Amino acid sequence: MRAFRIMDSPHYLIIKEPLEKRRKGEGGGRVAGLFHRTFGSVPKSFMIIAGDIGGTKTLLGLFPLPTKNVGNGKKPERLFEREYPSAHYASLENALEDFLKDLRSECSPPPAIEAAAFGIAGPVVNGRCQTTNLPWVVETDTIAGFLNLPKSRVRLANDLVAIAWGTTLLDGNETIPINEGIPNPSGARIIVAPGTGLGESILVPGPSGPVILPTEGGHTDWAPESPADLPFLTFLWSRFGHASCERVISGQGFVNLYRFYTQDRPVDRRPIGPEVPESDLPAAITHVAMTRQDPLCLMILENFCRFLAQESGNLALKALSTGGVFLAGGIPGKIRTFLQHPSFMEHFSNKGRYRPLLSGIPVHIVDHPDIGILGAWRLACQSIGQSSR
Repeated sequence: MRAFRIMDSPHYLIIKEPLEKRRKGEGGGRVAGLFHRTFGSVPKSFMIIAGDIGGTKTLLGLFPLPTKNVGNGKKPERLFEREYPSAHYASLENALEDFLKDLRSECSPPPAIEAAAFGIAGPVVNGRCQTTNLPWVVETDTIAGFLNLPKSRVRLANDLVAIAWGTTLLDGNETIPINEGIPNPSGARIIVAPGTGLGESILVPGPSGPVILPTEGGHTDWAPESPADLPFLTFLWSRFGHASCERVISGQGFVNLYRFYTQDRPVDRRPIGPEVPESDLPAAITHVAMTRQDPLCLMILENFCRFLAQESGNLALKALSTGGVFLAGGIPGKIRTFLQHPSFMEHFSNKGRYRPLLSGIPVHIVDHPDIGILGAWRLACQSIGQSSR
């Protein structure tokens, strides 16, 4: 599995620990009951499995049960963690199978699992999720049976719900300001997370703690900001029949922008060679743009930032997010220097009469690589009646 680094940080590797010999199509009934075959029947210690399931990677971790005072920036100790390439597996159960095998090889005595929760890139309805950018169906009943847990002890949530919960555990050193603004503690927050796809969620403070509202806002219509964007809109219509925000503000967005701007160029005059597979194009475009090696890639990155600002401002108005805007997902942290340019807030607040309101809203980049899995841990805590609020 290749990884294209665009900065000198391990957080920007697509795969942290390359794995071999992963085959699609294995699993199903074969993995049922593996937990008991792996750990036996005598519990040694009680733990939580939390996971962040995305189109590119599946991050799984083992955490302790919560203490009463966990929260407000106090994060749990991560006892064991592995990252797997999602596309190498036919199901979440297959990835969990490898996770449990890896856990058995390194942890002694073996733990007993008390609860599990997973943030998943896709809509979760009645305990079932058809993932958006993977051919997976994830169901609470199946996962509970696989882990031999009561159904009530397994939580599935949209990945942006998990990320929203994760933001409640951040401290001041784990966000990067774009606009300090004036935060309203009782105001709603929004999370906009471009990565493989585009996720969005809303956090509303309440008397008993936050309420997280899942959305599928990434699949709403994308609208041009000016007549200059109309040819790109027509290009998206011709290719997909529908121009959604996700087709523009995500890894797919980089690819679509690149295809649009190079469609009339000979292959040998394009800034990135044809040997680079499409899956690596977003990282390659970003790298070339950030190192100022090509003006076309630089323009693509600037347009991407503009579109992200535009959509973030739209959702901020719809949710009246005076509590703040958090940019999460796999992309914002990698292009932080571009997002911190004044042009981001110019496009974010370019909403006519509501410019003054939007100009005062705090906007931050989430600077924590595993925010989703922390949020999944909080969901698992709730399932055992020990919410860390």
